Parts: sequence; structure tokens; C-alpha cells
Amino acid sequence: MTDHIKNGGYWIMEQQTNPVMEGNTPPSPKPSLFGMIMNPGEQFDRIRQNPKVLVGILLVTLMLIVGSVLSFIHGAGLTGDLSSDLGVSKAEAAMFSTIMGVAGVVVGGIGSVIVLLIMAAITLAITKMVGSAVKFKQIFSMTIYISFVTSIGTLLNGLIAFLVKEENYVNPYTSLNSIAGAEGGLGGLLMTIEVFTIWGLILTAMGLQRVAGLSKAASWTISIIFFAVGVILAVAGGVLGEAFPAV
Repeated sequence: MTDHIKNGGYWIMEQQTNPVMEGNTPPSPKPSLFGMIMNPGEQFDRIRQNPKVLVGILLVTLMLIVGSVLSFIHGAGLTGDLSSDLGVSKAEAAMFSTIMGVAGVVVGGIGSVIVLLIMAAITLAITKMVGSAVKFKQIFSMTIYISFVTSIGTLLNGLIAFLVKEENYVNPYTSLNSIAGAEGGLGGLLMTIEVFTIWGLILTAMGLQRVAGLSKAASWTISIIFFAVGVILAVAGGVLGEAFPAV
């Protein structure tokens, strides 16, 4: 494209460069964490083209930590009620609770990152077995962005537990077991039938299609297998918890 500019009575030809014609394609748009709520398909497409990790993992870790702290802040371990159990003063019990709380935050933060890495590695291995050319950073970014949505559930349940001053938080308020109140294996099963867990199941299937390029059948099969493993672990935990109750 050219523009004609008159300068001193002469017409001068000015060449305007076109970034696309020059080969300088504009950068792919970044995926949005909050866009995962309303338009996850578009975000998965962006993750495939331009995967991002740092901001997402920091925000997810923060949400998980805050949600966990809110869930147990009214428990005996954080209110100084340990004094009678440990035979120490309330001040000493409160100090012990504070130290344990800080340690829990640090361990929880590191643990969250490790869990996300392991989940991404397992997902990558499975997608490679079915012939996907997806890269680890793409899968890791997908895992983080899905975890952002499920972490909203952790934060929401923690906030509710804090507001109602729950002293023995066990069942997520967004799970079916918050209504049924079952214990043991059944309680573990009903805890997995939870709004944000189901949401994560759907997003995982969608993400495997959009990011890893898997078929719809393969994506849903893998997603359901992940969910089934979570259900088995929850049921086993419920059975063991009932068989060996805390003293």
C-alpha cells in the first residue's frame, strides 16, 4: 500500500509496511482465567496457541490456601482449645496453633504446585499414548486454568464455613453429602458429587479436545476415568475413616 505525499511541489511515494505481509504476525491473545467461567472453549484455544502458567498457578495456590484456612479457622486447633488436650496454657496453645497454621500454609502452597505438576504429567502421558502431539506446557497451562474453576469451590466452601463458624468442617457445602450427611464409604461417594468437581470433569473433557486435539470419545473417557479414580479414593478414605476414627 502506498500513500502520495506532496512535499515542496513534488509527489513523494511513501511505502507503508504491513506487519502481516512482512511476516510479523501479531501475537496470539493470552488466555483469561476469569474467561474460563463464561467462555472456556475460547480460553482452551488460546492455551493451545499461547499457554500461560505463572499468574494462574500463583492465583490458584492463593485461592486454595485462603479457602483451606477459612474452612478450619474456627476449629479447635486454631482457637486455642488445644490447651485442655495438651495440658498447656491457652497462650502456649495459641502460639502452637499459629506456628502450625503458618507451616500448613507453606506446605499447602508447595503441595498445590506439586499436585498440579503431577496431574499435568499424568495427563500428558495419557495423551501421548493416544497419539497427541501436545506439549507439557500446554497441558500444564490447561490443568492450571481448570483448577482455577475448581478452586473457586474451595474458596466458596471455606467462606461459608467461616461465616457459619463451622468447627468441624468435613463436607463441602456444594456437595450432595452436605444434604445427605452420610458417613463412611457412602459419605465419601456423595462428597464427590459436587458442583465444582462436576464442572471440572466437563472442562477436562473439553480441554482435552481443544488443547490436546483428542476425539470427543477419548476426551470424555479420560475425564471420566480421572473422576472415577477420585471417587474410589474418596470412598476408600470414608471407609478407613469410619473403621479407624480419630481418637
